[in-house]
Amino acid sequence: MNNLRAAVPKAIDRSRVAEQIFRELRDGILQGTIPRGTKLPSERELALRYEVSGPTVREAIRGLTLLGLADVRHGSGAYVTADIDFLIATSLGAAIQMGKPGVADVLGVSGVLNEYAATLAASSATREDHNRLRAALVTLDEASSGESAAEAVRNYHKTIAVAAHNPLLIALCGFLTDVQTELGREFIGNSPDLWRKLFAKLRPLRAALVEAIIKRDTETATRAAREFNAKAHSLIISLPRAKEVRLTDPKFGKLLSSMMTRIGPT
Repeated sequence: MNNLRAAVPKAIDRSRVAEQIFRELRDGILQGTIPRGTKLPSERELALRYEVSGPTVREAIRGLTLLGLADVRHGSGAYVTADIDFLIATSLGAAIQMGKPGVADVLGVSGVLNEYAATLAASSATREDHNRLRAALVTLDEASSGESAAEAVRNYHKTIAVAAHNPLLIALCGFLTDVQTELGREFIGNSPDLWRKLFAKLRPLRAALVEAIIKRDTETATRAAREFNAKAHSLIISLPRAKEVRLTDPKFGKLLSSMMTRIGPT
């Protein structure tokens, strides 16, 4: 924090001063020199530091808040709130909305990342991770409603990603798992019977994958993950509703926006 206050600003191009202040603060946040939770210097301090007006500083800070990197708290100041989950959700959510990929495209990318997560988990998972994976399988078996089933699926995939111990992969898999789970809820609905039938077809493959990770058998884990993803995606795409729903539907745009809002920085 002291380094932030004492740093000598770079030469300022007066025609683009707000943008330059924004970029300097943004780069400091992204590079970790201004950590999450840090209170930024006050508007007056920044104005004096850069020899600019208050409105110019406010414009720069506004840019940080729009990106989810900072939050202005009335009467307290601006704080760094950068969070990798939120940044990934914002970027991928926007890419999906603008690129208009098909359901199979999203499932394919998710499958590749989940396979990589399983490969890493087989070599990186701790005993605690192994226990969480076993518990995730039990939770899937015990799901008694459509809502609890969807949550159990989300938990299973995220547990594997966490076991990989790769922060970027965890964030990427986490968001795509949320998208995939919401698609599943749209296609299957809340019928416990339909979810149980789907789970029964995938249970042996899930169990084989978890066993391979626990045994630290990287090759088998990779193969098991590939087989599971192929089977799961085939089952999802074959559902009647999957043929009717497109990611270009306006309601999915609202869904993605809602997901990004829920993951928003705090």
